[in-house]
Amino acid sequence: MPEHSARGKTRRRFLTASGAAGALALAGCIETGSDDDGSDDGGTTDDTGEDVESIDFVLNPAEETLDIEVQYSPLIRSLEDEFDVEIEPTVAETYNATVEELARAGEGDKMLADTSPVAVLELGDDVSVCGMRIQFGAAQYFSTLVTRADSEYESVDDLAGETVVGGSLGSISGGIAALWMLQENGLDLGNAVDGGSAEDFEWIGDQAHDIAVGQLLEDESIAAAGAGGFATIPNIPADEIEENFPEVAEISAEFAGAGSESTDLRLLDASPPLPRAPIVANAEWDDDLRQEIDEFLVNADEDVLGHDAHQLAEDLALDIDDEVLDAYEEDDDFDIGDWDVDEDDWQEFDDHLLWFTGIEEADSSAYDPIADFASDLGIDYDDL
Repeated sequence: MPEHSARGKTRRRFLTASGAAGALALAGCIETGSDDDGSDDGGTTDDTGEDVESIDFVLNPAEETLDIEVQYSPLIRSLEDEFDVEIEPTVAETYNATVEELARAGEGDKMLADTSPVAVLELGDDVSVCGMRIQFGAAQYFSTLVTRADSEYESVDDLAGETVVGGSLGSISGGIAALWMLQENGLDLGNAVDGGSAEDFEWIGDQAHDIAVGQLLEDESIAAAGAGGFATIPNIPADEIEENFPEVAEISAEFAGAGSESTDLRLLDASPPLPRAPIVANAEWDDDLRQEIDEFLVNADEDVLGHDAHQLAEDLALDIDDEVLDAYEEDDDFDIGDWDVDEDDWQEFDDHLLWFTGIEEADSSAYDPIADFASDLGIDYDDL
């Protein structure tokens, strides 16, 4: 069931996190420009040789099949144009790598990051929330436990003795909330939250959301997967969600795309509503530029977050006719079904549209509900 987005375009898939094909290893802070004497000036030069400020932007992995730098390119270009700065993006290899990079940032560093909500609690006073991402007006989303549509498992407690795949503890929807649901349904987590083994089931963690779902669908030895609703709901029939999980149907922005990819999954459980992921900055960066960027992000609209269709197709090297891209940009009633376009090319194009449609003002207190999950699981953030 296609959905017309806030941009007036058809979205077949909804994503709430980002990732990259061939993610780059995160080996330290990005180099910035330096003076002739070798001292760091925190800047770089533009094409004319003029000095401009440089800002690092760490991008968090979640969807291995996406090129996150391409996905985030409209926001990066908008920031560069608005503030005459150079944004230096880097793709973290894991959720924890994003956290470690922020923790290393010190006085004089200017760093933005796309993070999981968990990072706000892990880093505490070392990080400052710039704003919370929203999607079509929804500031909340869901973690899900899913199984194959034709599997024998009818409830979460049926997973006793079985294999469940999910994310790391750096991911709220793929890791922490998924484990919380398993525990709430009576399964013993053993030492899974400490990196060990669960008592009542086998837990395979540290998987990106799309990878976890793919493993579930491809490997019959895996009984269930924990992942964000953005990766699962497009593969679950809408009527099943409405009947069994009405809160998901009512709140989730992803529900508009329920069953649009396939009907291969069945929802076993959904978490309470979760606050969406923030954009953050290192706390020691506190100047006029930082405050202006926060204000710019909170007021972000289509001009800031929307892709130029021709540029996106070019960045992805897709063979899509200009006529199709023109119609996509100009026609509010655009329907890809009216055009002769390779389905895989259009899916890749659609998947790389920036997943969030706005950013609302927020601070660290917005993520207090995540602390409740962690407390129930006995997680000490100092040990993550």
